[in-house]
Amino acid sequence: METVRRILLFLFLFYKAFGQQYSVSIWGFHAADVNLIGDSTSIDFQTQNRGIFDMIWPTNNQYMTTFDQKDLSIQSWEKNIRQGSYKETLSGTVDPEGYITYSNNDKIKIPNNTYTIFTLLEMVRTHDKEQLDTKWFDYEHEGSLGRARFIWADSSNKWNGEDSILCDHYRFDIDIMDSTRYIKTNDHFMNNIIATETTRELWVTRSKTKKIMLAKVTVGPIPVWARIQIDK
Repeated sequence: METVRRILLFLFLFYKAFGQQYSVSIWGFHAADVNLIGDSTSIDFQTQNRGIFDMIWPTNNQYMTTFDQKDLSIQSWEKNIRQGSYKETLSGTVDPEGYITYSNNDKIKIPNNTYTIFTLLEMVRTHDKEQLDTKWFDYEHEGSLGRARFIWADSSNKWNGEDSILCDHYRFDIDIMDSTRYIKTNDHFMNNIIATETTRELWVTRSKTKKIMLAKVTVGPIPVWARIQIDK
């Protein structure tokens, strides 16, 4: 069940579109509904478990991010976590001096043009592989600092439920180099997405308006596939 939790929360973040709803399924079971609202400078993810997943592990989380319109670097973000009886809110804002200040008063110096999990997913959705492949980007994760990159593996067709779509396939690496200031909460996604035993893969459509169509997460020795299916 812990593996399912990690995968489910990871997949909440893999499909960005303006004002649309999605259904997440795992092993053929309806696992969650996702509301995504975005524009050229922000992303708002609202997620809620459904069906048996909601019975076992009720979750209603929201992640809000603002970023620079030109380079997509982080400007601010906030999360509101509701996992059963557990409730948590955390936010951070980047100031002109290059520090990110969190709501718990932690203040951390970050490099110019630093990215997070949310802004990097926006990057892979809006950039071509020539702009991404093997390039390291400075990365910040709730106080931890490191780097992240997309490695292009191949181009292949994937089924979206209606048609076979040509996609670019990437491995998504996250390398945490300094976790001394990590602000740890019981948010399973944020805790586990950066774990050393987690591998991440994405399939992004090659159409003019790109979409992240498929994700694969492997936690330890257990590989699990899940497809985000469009509801509306």
